[in-house]
This record gives sequence, C-alpha cells and structure tokens, in this order.
Amino acid sequence: MDSLFLEVYSDPVLGGKVTVPLQSLICLFILDYIQSAQVEVHLVPSSSQDNSGFQVRLRRPFKLTKLEDAPVCVRNCLLPVVEVSAASTCVAGLCAVLRQVVKSTLKEHADHPCRILLGFREGCLMACAEASTWTRFCEVDIIETTQQMLQVNGMESPVTLPKDLVRFEYHMSQPLRIHNVQKVRQEHAKVSDTDLDHCFAEGPMLTLADMIILPCVRLLLASLHSVYLKEHLGLTRRWLDLMKQQQGVEDALEHVLVLPQSKVLDEMFVQYLLPEVPNQSLYKSDPRKYKSKARTFTRQDELDESLLKVPVIPEYEASPFGCDVSFDWEAVPLEANPQGGQLPEVRLERKGQQLENLAKAALKLARQGDVIVDFCSGAGHLGIILAHFLPRCTVILLENKEESLKRARKRVDKLNLSNVSFYQCNLDYFQGPFDIGVSLHACGVATDLVIQRCIKQGASFVSCPCCYGSVQDNHQLSYPRSSLFRSTNLSLREYLVIGHSADQTHDKFNHKTSQGKRCMAIIDTDRCTQAKEAGYLVHMSRLVPDTCTPKNNLLVGVPQDRHFLM
Repeated sequence: MDSLFLEVYSDPVLGGKVTVPLQSLICLFILDYIQSAQVEVHLVPSSSQDNSGFQVRLRRPFKLTKLEDAPVCVRNCLLPVVEVSAASTCVAGLCAVLRQVVKSTLKEHADHPCRILLGFREGCLMACAEASTWTRFCEVDIIETTQQMLQVNGMESPVTLPKDLVRFEYHMSQPLRIHNVQKVRQEHAKVSDTDLDHCFAEGPMLTLADMIILPCVRLLLASLHSVYLKEHLGLTRRWLDLMKQQQGVEDALEHVLVLPQSKVLDEMFVQYLLPEVPNQSLYKSDPRKYKSKARTFTRQDELDESLLKVPVIPEYEASPFGCDVSFDWEAVPLEANPQGGQLPEVRLERKGQQLENLAKAALKLARQGDVIVDFCSGAGHLGIILAHFLPRCTVILLENKEESLKRARKRVDKLNLSNVSFYQCNLDYFQGPFDIGVSLHACGVATDLVIQRCIKQGASFVSCPCCYGSVQDNHQLSYPRSSLFRSTNLSLREYLVIGHSADQTHDKFNHKTSQGKRCMAIIDTDRCTQAKEAGYLVHMSRLVPDTCTPKNNLLVGVPQDRHFLM
C-alpha cells in the first residue's frame, strides 16, 4: 500500500475539523471523491511558523506521523509526498502526487472510474510547472492566489478580482484545444445533437485539473461573494454548475471543505473591477517567454548589439576538471553502461564520452559518505555509474518522468545496488541535504535550477548545460543570473537573444556555429559568475572530445572550504 503524507497545522481528530495548507485540502478532497483504500494517509504536524490555512473535515482514517519519524525520502521533500512502496520511490509535487494517488487506485481496480481524471493517454498535468503554463497554473498560480485571499481581512468597493480567477474565466472562453479535435467532434455528433463544448477545464471531459481548481474557485468565490459577481464570471459559474452535476464531486467537496466568510465588507453595494490579463487559453505559451521562432529575435544586427553589452570575455580552462582521474569502461557492468540503458546504437559512443567527462569530475569531488544527486537523471545513466564506483556514497536519481525512473530502477535492481534512491519530482520539491549535484543536458532553466539548488545547499555542482534558447524568467528564477551581468544595461530580451543564438551550434559547416559557441560561453560565464559571487571556485571547460555533443561545456563549482579538502 502506498503512503500519502500531508501537512496539517492543527491537531487532527477523526470526524472533527483540522486546519491544513491548501495542497493538503485538495488531496483530502480528491481522496474522498475516489474513495480509494489503496492509499494510507499520514498527517504530519507542520514545523512551519506560518500556520494560516484552511479548515477541512476529517472523514478518512489517518495516522498521525511526526516529520522526524517519517521515512527519509519524505523528510527530504516538500509535502504532499507519496511513498510508493512497491517501487521504492518518493513522489512529490501536488500534480505528480495526485496522479500517483489515481494510479495507485487503478493498480488494484483497473476499471475504477477515476481513470478518466488522468485525461487523454493519461497525460493530464504530466508536464512540470517550469515547462507548462497549464501545470503551473494548477500547481502554483491558483494555489498562491487562493492562499493570498485568505490573508485579506476585508475588501471595500471597488474590488479588483483576483488575476488568476479571471485568467481561468478567459481560458474557458477559448475554443477546444484537444488532441485530434475533429475526430472527437465527429464521434460526439454520432451520440449527441449538441456541439462539443469547452465545458471542463481541459475540454469536454472531467480531469484532474478540474478537481484541483474546484476547491480553489469555491474558496475564492466564497471570499468574494456578492450578488453582482455573476456578470463577470459567467463561464466560471457555468463550469461550477457542471461540476456539481458530476456524480460524487459535490458530496466529496461538501464532506471536506469548510467555506470561509465573505471578505467583502458591503456585499449589496460593491463594484468589481477586472484586472488586465491576456484573453487567451492557459495552454498557450506563456506570453512572458522568449518567442524563439519569431524572426525579429534572430536578426544579426540585434545579436551584434546584444553582444556589445556583455561585461566579460569568456575564458575556458585548457582541460576539463577531473581529466586526471582514471576511468575504465571495462570495469563498468553492462547495466551501468549506456548499452544497458536502451540507447540507440548510433548514440552509444558519444553518450559514453559525455558520461565519462562528468563522471570523472564527480569522482574527483566525491568523498566517502557523500550524498550525490543526479538531477534530471532520466534513465539514470550518470547516477548509476557513480553509484557503481562509489559504493560508500548515496546516489539520488531525481527525475519527474515516471517511465524514465522505471527504466533506471530496473537497471539498479539488476546491478544489486543498495546505495541508490529514487525521487519522482521537480527539483524544487527536493529539499534534502546533499554534497554534490550533477546534471547532464538538463534543458534550459533546469540547469540554472540545479546550480541554484546546489549554491543554496552549499554543495558542489557538475553540469553540462543544454537548450540555451529556452531559458526564461519563471516563478523560481530570473535572468541574467549573476550580479555582474545584471549590473550592465543588458536587457532580458538581449540576454535571451544571446541564449537563442547559443543553440545554433549543430552544423559545423555553418558560419553561425562559431557565433553560437561564443554565445554558449557567454551564458555559461554568467552562470559561473553567479557561483563565484556565492563564494565558489569554478571551472569552465569543454568535454573531451568536443565532438561528443554540440552542447559540450562543462561547468564545475566547488565551495571554497570543500576545495581545500580535495
């Protein structure tokens, strides 16, 4: 049986009320709706000083578990967390946790109606919040907006509606955006005379996204309650009415949710104002992102102007960090070798060269007892090699794709490695201590999230970045990364132009390749400068041979106190 760990702010009593963060409320609501017996609930008293939360009714049996008594993997992550017993995996992050709760139910009851919540090809909310505007809305934006409303003591007219509530209203006004929409329309026409409508959050069918958004909208509307509100949120009201008609949804919500009093001081004489937000689908690319396909962003004159504002000349070290470490592929078992990771034959040699460079750097840094995190680990190619050569170290494979971790687990089981742990989550949900962070071709912002997490922890990092053109400001970080680069008049737009040009390195016969290499070096110099400003000794070099990948920069950062012990 899987175990779900939820944070609570007050002492829980079965059949009574308890104060919880919004994420815990949503999990309890969906558990009540699914009525699954395959998940054991653990309520964990909060250690947070911010104990403002939402009241819920406890109708489901639970265990009260102190955080210090929870499994290590649970202590290492932000709650909510699911410990998947059969797979020895920890799942964190609201969307990933709820997907796992549904899947845990389906393991025992394959025909359970909750399967529909996973959406088309079970892809509902599968993408991470850093990459998907829609996932970020469900997992971050609407959650934060609802929590902020809780802090409001009273609102006088005119009242500006919450931005994310209006974003949802506009989202519901957009045409259907689902896979194979024409075929779905034709099938629908065979059984109904009505048009196929964007009636639920993701289209014509109820999904997990609806179930996450529903408690948030109910709480927001209760806080904003007024007779004049309906005219502004007609589609949201229609969606709420439809949700009430879904079997078991309203009962589950009423069983769990305790609605707050209205925050509006005079409900009969209040004017509502709409904030300025784009009238677009929440599936649409974030308008704040750099549009890499727009021609105006790839003009040579614009790039030339941007390059003039770069404050330093990038410099590479002659040899990659760790080049003096011996490494013998003959000593690597098949399952720890790229050949054992189901890679295509054409990629094996180059992948092996990439892994050897990063493994040497990590092996040079590692000490007995270290915890090493392979961020964005995929099928575990790098982490498994390190676990094999460093049996007295603990290696954590951290990846948000379930299938990739399954492949990694099979390889680890065949090798009988006992020093590997598996975490299915985005890296910002991992809060555990570690000594070395490694990442091979973590795409775009993921590389910066890895470096940021390592600096916060005071850990060394070994990173080979990728996808420079997809760096962008998000809810976790902003660009440029270093104070030095930010102190210049280099704008965000100009920085992203350089990042986009850094991806033009794949054709050695194209004159833009050398220009792209220069832009790669500039972005990575910004990253290294950020680490230097945090007190790190940094090394920037190229992988050997540099033909093993177009994205061949190797960044190594070591806290000064650790560097002296090497």
